Amino acid sequence: MNSMNSKMKKVLLILGAGAMALVLAVVIFVLTFDINPYKPRIEAAASEAAGMKVRINGKMKLALSLSAKVSLEDILIQNKGADVASVKKAVVEVRLLPLLRREVLIRRVKIITPKFFITKDRKGRFNFETPEKKPASKELPTRPFEMEKIFVKGGHVQYLDEKSGGRTEANGCDLAIKNLSAGGGEFFSTLSFEGDLSCNEVKAKELRVSDFRAVMKAGGGKFEANPFTMKIFGGNGRGSIRGAMAGESPEYSVDFTITKFRFEEVLGAFKQKKSMRGELDLKSHLAIRGKNADEMTRTAQGEISLRGHDLFLESLDLDRVLEKYEKSQRVNLVDVGAFFVAGPLGALLTKGYDFGGIYKESLGGNSTIRKLVSDWKVTNGIAEAQDVAFTTSKNRIALKGSLNFVHDRFEGLTVAVLDANACAVYSQMIHGAFKKPQIDKPSILRSLMGPIISLAKKPFEMLKGGGCEVFYRGSLEQP
Repeated sequence: MNSMNSKMKKVLLILGAGAMALVLAVVIFVLTFDINPYKPRIEAAASEAAGMKVRINGKMKLALSLSAKVSLEDILIQNKGADVASVKKAVVEVRLLPLLRREVLIRRVKIITPKFFITKDRKGRFNFETPEKKPASKELPTRPFEMEKIFVKGGHVQYLDEKSGGRTEANGCDLAIKNLSAGGGEFFSTLSFEGDLSCNEVKAKELRVSDFRAVMKAGGGKFEANPFTMKIFGGNGRGSIRGAMAGESPEYSVDFTITKFRFEEVLGAFKQKKSMRGELDLKSHLAIRGKNADEMTRTAQGEISLRGHDLFLESLDLDRVLEKYEKSQRVNLVDVGAFFVAGPLGALLTKGYDFGGIYKESLGGNSTIRKLVSDWKVTNGIAEAQDVAFTTSKNRIALKGSLNFVHDRFEGLTVAVLDANACAVYSQMIHGAFKKPQIDKPSILRSLMGPIISLAKKPFEMLKGGGCEVFYRGSLEQP
């Protein structure tokens, strides 16, 4: 019996020593193994999978624990000689046991300081497209793709549309996604994840947004960003996006509000003199459908509403301008109508309208817009004025007509100064293309000769049933 116990002890000692030796060997292997000689093969495999040239210009490292962790530095992705993306550092963590079954299950990916350079040429092709690229409707392999977590830190995205010249940039972007899965069918039908996105700054032409945050999730062919928040024009923006991405024509519902944004910040963004100060609120709801921007514009439906009060106009007396208007007619009323900016009429500012003529006629002074309302209904990409007007201490100015964003045209957009009966005293129409509009000569429909003549005319107007065509039927009353 003692002999058998002695043999068992020796066996256990041998097994223990062997296990320690194996662990030590693995440790030594990990510490001394150099993955860099395999860099060309890894680059070749990545290039073939992406359909673009992938180069790892920095070092590669391998670390083993319960998983295999590979880190790569200074990665560059190019297509047709142009940079598409670069990454300062990436860490990919893969589960070990599935590797024995020749399966690659990615546990975690961390990407540090990536930069993406996306360009759409004049023919509508993106710089990352390749001849071998599969159509979007092509089904993925039956085996689903899964990943526990993805982290992106300090990302930068630059998008350029060569046809329109539009440029969009996002800086300082962080992304955290968990429980990512896709595959086994059409991509958007099988895509599932939860995540958070934040960017320090997003810029597109004159528009600048800061402190952007979004909580996102996808599943069952649906996508949701709810809520997303931002700082814009000195105010607080908040909204939600819900989309049904599966099928032939994706559908989206967008709700967005901005509270207490500053009018002077809007003017500054469009490089206009900051002649007006005050806070406004914007509320909008849009439902859109389509696979690209053109389709989305043609199918847009919804409402946009702007409200403001006690907006101070510095060095600009609108009432004085309007009193002199009948004699001089040197000021375009459409410039006065540009005060409806921040609603859909913001197209006026983007096309180069300014307030120079108004300042010249004002000859100093200041004034206040007591109330401003700008309500629009959007149908199939055309925004039609529903209740668009503002009041000063003496006057009421209104607007009606439509903005056709499908064909980039003003359609019968008319600005009018109203009398007590909401009829137009004088008006001016703008129509034609946004880029080259036609502004008609002012129409003087009745004279501002004072209250005595108005009182003298009133009995005859009553006998004739009013005597004028009502221009405005909205919510603002005559001052």
